[in-house]
Amino acid sequence: MLEKFAETKKYLVNIFNELQSSEDIDGYIINNSILSDEIHRLKNGDFKIALVAPFSAGKSTFINSIIGKDLLSMDIRAETSVITKISYSEHIKIEISYIQNDKVEVIEKDDFGAPLTYDTCKEVLKKITTVRDEKNEEIIRQVVVYCPLEICKDNVEIIDTPGLFSRHEKHEAITNNIIPQVNAVIFMIDPDSVGEANFTDKIRNYVNSAKNSSLEEDGRHIFFVINKIDVFDAEDIAKARHELEEVLSGIIMKPNIHEVSAYFGMRGKQLRSGDLEITDIQKDRKIKIPDPIDPEYTISGRQITDENALDIIHFSKIRELEKSLGEYLQSKNQYLITDVISSIRNILSDSINKLKFEMKEIYSTIEEDQSIYIEKIDQLREEIESVKVETLANINSLVMRRIRGGISDSSLEDEISDEIQHQLVGTAKDIEREMFKKWSKAKQSINRHNAEEIVETVILEAEDFLVLKVKELVRQSFLNVKKIISVLISDIQQQLNTVTEKFEEAEIKNLGSKMDRIGNLNVDNLVGSTMNNIEREFSSIIVSIAKDCQEKVRDAYDSSVSMVKKKGVWNWLKGLFGAEDYEEKFDLYRFKRELDILVDDLTDTMKNRLMESHVAISEPIFSMSNVIMDDINGEVSKIITNVVKIKESVLVDLKSEMDRNEDEKRASIELKQMKASRVKEISHRFEERLVGLTEEVIEDELSVESPVYQ
Repeated sequence: MLEKFAETKKYLVNIFNELQSSEDIDGYIINNSILSDEIHRLKNGDFKIALVAPFSAGKSTFINSIIGKDLLSMDIRAETSVITKISYSEHIKIEISYIQNDKVEVIEKDDFGAPLTYDTCKEVLKKITTVRDEKNEEIIRQVVVYCPLEICKDNVEIIDTPGLFSRHEKHEAITNNIIPQVNAVIFMIDPDSVGEANFTDKIRNYVNSAKNSSLEEDGRHIFFVINKIDVFDAEDIAKARHELEEVLSGIIMKPNIHEVSAYFGMRGKQLRSGDLEITDIQKDRKIKIPDPIDPEYTISGRQITDENALDIIHFSKIRELEKSLGEYLQSKNQYLITDVISSIRNILSDSINKLKFEMKEIYSTIEEDQSIYIEKIDQLREEIESVKVETLANINSLVMRRIRGGISDSSLEDEISDEIQHQLVGTAKDIEREMFKKWSKAKQSINRHNAEEIVETVILEAEDFLVLKVKELVRQSFLNVKKIISVLISDIQQQLNTVTEKFEEAEIKNLGSKMDRIGNLNVDNLVGSTMNNIEREFSSIIVSIAKDCQEKVRDAYDSSVSMVKKKGVWNWLKGLFGAEDYEEKFDLYRFKRELDILVDDLTDTMKNRLMESHVAISEPIFSMSNVIMDDINGEVSKIITNVVKIKESVLVDLKSEMDRNEDEKRASIELKQMKASRVKEISHRFEERLVGLTEEVIEDELSVESPVYQ
């Protein structure tokens, strides 16, 4: 899935190691760059993919298809009840985290003391992650399965969430809290479900929620999978696709929809990897594929051979989805690649320019008075240091003014606060209208027989609507933060451009010529990492705010439930000994009053309630802005300081040349010429390899297709 990204990353890490060990590359330039930090970020960049699907849509089969292993139970009765994550490790093991404590249980062996295999791991997972044991979801927070899977090797984590629309309603709250924390979301859909009214309403809400749980433009991080193309005919699949596009209209302009057979994808990969024998496929009555020789006919049973493994995978269309998903994930962390490439180029260029400048200046010192030249160098160092101090003060003032505000400029906090306040007014009207409409309609039909069902429906709908509206508000606030930070970084770059000019003026004034660019006064590398940090903060904040909203709506329900004595003579007798039994009683009329009060609050005292929301939403954003301010100041200071250190090191080296005689100076020039030539060779080889990596050098293992798919 991420083959190209992985190859590029591996190459860049190797180049970094080569530069560090090379005698031709100035170690001072490498050590005073941010390349080491960027390599660390590149190595640790992760990709999280969550799969969300209605109960019985074939979710576990789909994940098995992606990983190419029969790991998760495909038994329809074994519905997932616990968040299950799949990550890379050389050895199979399971980590179980619990809700009530920080204990993490690690399982590495089966009941007989043997190391876990995929088969025994599957049996353990069936026991601890499904609704067969209802206690699981009460005590287990999450399960992480570590396996030697190629697809997870480059920090890819696949998350199996509890099913949507299931009888276990709390699964949906779990799923909604996971979605904001992942890079990509896959909604998996059964063709039979798309046309149902309940599905239409639900999926629109879920997609809306997923869209507002990310800062991505137009839901680019959301993928839709129509499963079971091996079961339904082409007309049914086309109809399901059309209906899904109708459902998504107005939410996502160009939804990324894929039609697959998860079952065929899994079986084909298993056959190709050797996990299955060809006889297993031949005995599988579900496996029928177009005949590669004559596509108008199908083959099955003994007609299928080992050579048809690729045909089975092609028929599943799972590779098309993986390619699309891989391209998106690569684009998400592309800034990591871009930053490293930019820094490597700068280091190579700086090394060459430093050598060229030193050679030119050493020539001039052969004929110039040494004492005068040393004075010029010392004067230049003082001026460079003065420019650095002045610039850091100016940029700190600029960041402070833009983030926190000053005498005339409004701060980021003021702008965000005003925007939130403005948005809350419209949000209040939307919530007021929606809540009043839903409750007015629902309470008319409540009776003793349907109270519980209607109450639960009202709460869930109110919760969904409130959380969605707040997500929209928070998302807009964060998008505004991104715009403001982008402008700020642009302003900083202008300041640094001015600094470059001042350095050049000082160099020309003191040495009679300027250094070719040595040191990188460019903040482009700040953009990707800063925006990525904003997105991570958004993910954590949106989860906490959504939880706060859910708790507010449920308070009305909880206050309507009380414990009362059970009726009956026997319980009365038990009461004489203080051992009577109690049961929950739902006070229908009190609940109506509670929700009436809630609606009244949203109508009459909405301003007070929304002021609470204003604080809950704005405070984390303000805290984040202060962190961003400190980070930007720190990074810019590092950039300027590093450039100054490199320039000063050049001048210090030149002063050391003063003690040499003419022959030694000429020998030094010759050595620097050879070094510059070798660095140019490294640079040329680096650029050639980059061209190869940007082209389609990694051929898909399925590029040679049978006539059926050409």
